[in-house]
Amino acid sequence: MNRHLTRLCLAALLLAWTVVPGMAAEALDACPGRLDPAQPLVLSSAVAIALCADPQVREAWLSQLSSQASLDAEYSAYWPTVQAQASSGRASRKTRFDNFPEADSTLNTRTNSYGLNLNWVLYDFGLRAAKVEGARQLLNAASSSRVEKIQATVLATSKAFYQVQANAALLAAKRSAESLAASSLKAATAKYQAGAGEQSDRLQAQTTHDQAQLERVLAEGDYATAQGALASALGLSPSAPLTLTALNEPAGQEGEFMASVDALMEQARARHPAIEKARADWFATRARADEARAEGRPKVSLFSSYQQEDTPIDQVSTRQQIETWSVGVQITVPIFDGFLSRRRARAADYEAGAREQALEQAERSVALNVWKSRQALDARTRALVISRSFVASAGQSHQVALGRYKAGVGSIIELLRAQNELALAEQRRVESLVNWYTARLQLAADLGQLNGAL
Repeated sequence: MNRHLTRLCLAALLLAWTVVPGMAAEALDACPGRLDPAQPLVLSSAVAIALCADPQVREAWLSQLSSQASLDAEYSAYWPTVQAQASSGRASRKTRFDNFPEADSTLNTRTNSYGLNLNWVLYDFGLRAAKVEGARQLLNAASSSRVEKIQATVLATSKAFYQVQANAALLAAKRSAESLAASSLKAATAKYQAGAGEQSDRLQAQTTHDQAQLERVLAEGDYATAQGALASALGLSPSAPLTLTALNEPAGQEGEFMASVDALMEQARARHPAIEKARADWFATRARADEARAEGRPKVSLFSSYQQEDTPIDQVSTRQQIETWSVGVQITVPIFDGFLSRRRARAADYEAGAREQALEQAERSVALNVWKSRQALDARTRALVISRSFVASAGQSHQVALGRYKAGVGSIIELLRAQNELALAEQRRVESLVNWYTARLQLAADLGQLNGAL
């Protein structure tokens, strides 16, 4: 091969390497190991397991990798293209002259040919840049979609986790109410057997105890159902045994996310994955419009070719070796394409306008959701404080009523009323606690900051 062409190709490849933007490396994902039934399951571990078990999260991840590969493919336009060709064969050629037989000739030989062609687009008035920008924005949209799906899975798993904890706490409250009802029944039975109480009091206590047993059995069913739903979200059999950590007090987290509503809405507009996806879609359509306009503009390319032929039978009548080398600059100017580029650009402009309106709608929707979630969290926080006082006062009332009944100065109706109020207070306390955690989680999801709420 001609040494000049070799140097030209090496220089072209080296220069192309320096102008191609860097390509993003593929991120590695890691999943936790097998679930240990002996260890209490915490929320962060449950979320990690659910993310690995969710096929839609894996689908979103693969879609993002596909978009990354498409972006890398668009960068290939900045490199030169090099093509090689080679051929070899045998050929025969006979030439006869009717009036001059002395000039007749016959050629039987092997014919060979090989060559190398290089083409490198130097300037295209923004066509490649528009394609790269469009692919980059599609990657951003795929990334935001993946984050949005992850947040949805995290939210659903966290709610299922809290539901199991809530049902476990409610079951404990029902068992406590059943124990209180058993104590009241025991006290009413003892007074009746001693002749100091009425049969109606004992029967009322027995009815309350039976009702407490019924509610405890129903709570056990609700707890098993919630456990099955969580196990399914973790990719396990619904019958798989799960041991969760207990539902704890917020421990000073009540003030979290309690900034002004306007500040929270601005924060959500800047970071929420749904808004980021809508914004990336808008930018991608704008890039497509730029790409369509650039299609109708000139293109400047560097070309070079080298070819060596051994006896090309269609060109010579004797054995020869022909070597050809060329290099130059080529300018391609589109003259008329049936208004194709203009119409594609107009269609992309309209699509970009539609995507801009979709972005505005996404911003409004996120702002409204933040407003609702912020108000809900504020109400749940105040209800959480009140529920503590409710349980304390109901407990004291039950102790007083039980003492009065045993002393013979209180009625069974007073005792059962205090007992029911205590059971209701404990149930409301659990519901307030779970509602607070759920409202806090929902606000974090609407802000796009679920990682900070786990």
